[in-house]
Amino acid sequence: MTAPIDLTKLPDFLRSQRWFAGKAWPIKSVSTLDNATVELPGGRTFTLAVLEVIYELGSPERYLLPVLPSDDGVKDAFEDPEVLRALFQLIREKREAPSASGKLVGEWLDTAEGLVALPSPVPVRRLQVEQSNTSIVVAEKLILKVIRKLEPGINPEYEVGRFLATRTSFRATPTLLGALQSEGPAGATLAVVNRFIPDVVDGWRYTLESFRRGTALDAAFVGDVRRLGQRLGELHHALASSTDDPAFTPEPLLAEDLQRWSASIMGEMGVTLSQAARHTPALEDRREDLLGHVRQLAHVPPSGQKIRIHGDLHLGQVLRSEGDWLIFDFEGEPGRTFAQRREKYSALRDVAGMLRSFDYAEATVRLEGQADGERLQPARQAFLEGYRAATQGAPFLPQDEATFSAMLGAFELEKMLYEVRYELQNRPDWVRIPVQALMRMEVRK
Repeated sequence: MTAPIDLTKLPDFLRSQRWFAGKAWPIKSVSTLDNATVELPGGRTFTLAVLEVIYELGSPERYLLPVLPSDDGVKDAFEDPEVLRALFQLIREKREAPSASGKLVGEWLDTAEGLVALPSPVPVRRLQVEQSNTSIVVAEKLILKVIRKLEPGINPEYEVGRFLATRTSFRATPTLLGALQSEGPAGATLAVVNRFIPDVVDGWRYTLESFRRGTALDAAFVGDVRRLGQRLGELHHALASSTDDPAFTPEPLLAEDLQRWSASIMGEMGVTLSQAARHTPALEDRREDLLGHVRQLAHVPPSGQKIRIHGDLHLGQVLRSEGDWLIFDFEGEPGRTFAQRREKYSALRDVAGMLRSFDYAEATVRLEGQADGERLQPARQAFLEGYRAATQGAPFLPQDEATFSAMLGAFELEKMLYEVRYELQNRPDWVRIPVQALMRMEVRK
C-alpha cells in the first residue's frame, strides 16, 4: 500500500504548518511509517499517513498527515469537508480500516452522552485557531481533535477521559465520547471526540478580566475561585476512585517517593539557577534558602497516596460555562513522555500549578499598569479553601498541616523553576515573573 505523497516536498510543506513543532531544526529525512486509505463518497479516497521526521540533530518525531491525491505532491486533506465528515464517521460507527502495518480502529463509548442524535449529512467546521492539533466542530455538539504530533503508547488524554466517562460520575469536563486508534508498530491515539461546549471563556481570560477591575476582588469572583478549587478536589476524588484498574488505583506515598521528588527538584534548581543567574544575579544568593524547601520535602513523614493527576493544570486548562467550571486537556506536560505523564503523583502538584497561574495573572495585570491591590492572596486563599473543603479527610492527601504545607511549597518551587527555564527560552521579557516569585519565597530550613 503506497501513500500518495511526494516525500521530497514534505520538508517544505511541514515547515509551513502551524502544528509542526520542528521548524527550528534542519530536517535530514521524512519517511512514511504507516498509511491507511479511507473511502469518501463518489469513489474518492484520502490517506491518513504517519510520518517520521528525522533531524540533523535531536530525536525523531512522528506526525499525522491526512493527504488527498494532488498534482502538487502534498495536499492537506482537512481542507475538504468530506474528509472531516468521513473521519468522524469512522469513529462514530466504530469502523476499522486496514493500514500498511496494522489497522485503524474507531471507538465510540456506549454512554448516555454518546447517544447524541446528529443530522445527516452531519455538519462539520474546522476551527481556525490552530496550534499543535486540528479541531473540528461536529453539528455544534461535538468536537473532534486530531492529534498531529504522535507518540507511541497510550495517550493520557484518551486514557483519563475514557476513565472519567465510563468509571466515574465526574462530569465537570467536556466528556470523552470516542477515539481513533492506530494499531500496529506505529500504534498511537490519532484523534479524540469530546462534548463541544459553546460560548465558553477560559479561566485565564476570566481571571484577568476580574483582576483588571480594580485593586480588590469582588465577592462573586472569589466565590467562583472557591468553586474552582472544589471542582479540582472532585476531579482528584474521581481519579483516585479505582480499586481494580492498575493504571488508576491509588498507591501509598512512600519515603522513597519524597526523596526521589526532592532529588529531582534539586537537580532542576542547579540547572535553572545557573541559567537564571545571568539574568538576575541576586537569585544565586537565594540558593540555600530555596534548598530548604527541597530538603524539607525529603524529610516530611510520608502520608497520603500517589494518584493519577491532571499533570499540566493552570487557568488556561479550565473553562467557564453556564456559571460553573469545566476542567479539560488531560494530555499532561508536552515536554514529558507518555510514560512520565502517566506516573502517579501527589495531587498537590495540580494544586501548585493552579496557584502559580494566579501569580501569573497578577503579574500580567501589573505589567499592564494595574495598581497594587488585594487580588493574588484572596484568589489563592479562596482556591485552597474550596479544594480543602472538597478533599477533607481524603486518603490521597497528607493529613497534617505541616506536611501539606511543606509538600505544596516544594511543588510550587518546582513549577517556578520550570517557568524560569521556559521563559528564558521562549519569552525572556517574562522571566521576571517566576524570578520575582522565587525571590519572595519565605526562608525554610
